[in-house]
Amino acid sequence: MNILLLNYEFPPIGGGAGKATHNLARELAGLGHKVDVLTSRLKSQPAKEALDGFTVYRVMSWRKGIHDCGFRGALTYVIFAIFKFLQLTRKNKYDVIHYFFGLPTGFLSLLPGPQGKTPYILSLRGSDVPGYDQYNKTLERIHGLLAPLTRKIWRNAEQVIALSGSLKATALLTAPSQKIRVIPNGVDALFLSPLRFSDREQNGFKMIAVARLVERKGLQDVIKALAQLQAPDISLLIVGTGNYEKKLKKLCDDLFLQGRVSFYGFCHPRELPELLVQNNVFILTSLAESFGTAFAEAMACGLPVIASNTGGIPDFVNSENGILVEPGNIDQIKTAILKMKSSPDLRAEMQRINREKMIQQFSWGSIARQHVAIYEKGREPSALCSS
Repeated sequence: MNILLLNYEFPPIGGGAGKATHNLARELAGLGHKVDVLTSRLKSQPAKEALDGFTVYRVMSWRKGIHDCGFRGALTYVIFAIFKFLQLTRKNKYDVIHYFFGLPTGFLSLLPGPQGKTPYILSLRGSDVPGYDQYNKTLERIHGLLAPLTRKIWRNAEQVIALSGSLKATALLTAPSQKIRVIPNGVDALFLSPLRFSDREQNGFKMIAVARLVERKGLQDVIKALAQLQAPDISLLIVGTGNYEKKLKKLCDDLFLQGRVSFYGFCHPRELPELLVQNNVFILTSLAESFGTAFAEAMACGLPVIASNTGGIPDFVNSENGILVEPGNIDQIKTAILKMKSSPDLRAEMQRINREKMIQQFSWGSIARQHVAIYEKGREPSALCSS
């Protein structure tokens, strides 16, 4: 098949959705399909690039930062992508178009022209779903204004895909009759390869968090819990960048956590597995989370996880392989940390379960084949969405 994937985020821009687009494109190309990707561009990047067996086309986007899009970044991506999108769809006879995010990317599906006859698939990622991030009042107001367009974009898709059962349920509040299928993110093969584990029991109890540093990720609550524990042998390594980084660092200073909380900054995906396995536990208590690629990657590396009982996380984290806490509950976070620290046998069992679970259920090869089946069905003249 000839496939076009569209996402306004693509590594190194953005977070989990960009990674998912890259991994899916690579796997689809490996299965023999011709794949193009249309995404955003940094000034230092080429407008066109051959990558991992597929072709990436990039258009400018005036983002706030590499991990912070903002309204302006989303809007300018759509504006600058229109010409390239029409050019690509007229030049190439795509069998299917796959949009990541109903907003802003899905807006391009509303453009008039012959490309409108090409069946399209829509992946809901979280922030594009009304009600997903209720803490972001500005985003919710935008969703309220654009709800009719959102429903139209969803309704016209041959198939709508959600990352988790929770995200599907949230989407159905906006469009109760919409048929939605759940397909999670996969885990990159880098994290599923045989790993060399370091001696995690030496040099104290080490926790790691990998995330885009925004308020929604809840790292401020982990930091507050760590300060209240007053246990100098417990440390936290925060990996990632974002617009909330300065506030997190100030919070650490105010709570006198110098030496116990470290900020690593950006980590290349190839280096992340080795960094993860040097730690005892992965911790991230997000206020909202559609799936949580970082959790899956940590679990693939054998780390037990402390996570929030929210969004799509409970779909694959439970009492057998981690500890769930309520978002924002500092006392529960403290209790979870102490339980993990005092139970090496429990952590060892969680390590085994998590490795097996990710290898068996979350390989990108398996996820790609599920998408191919949807693409093939979408090409049928009388294709119908399946729930």
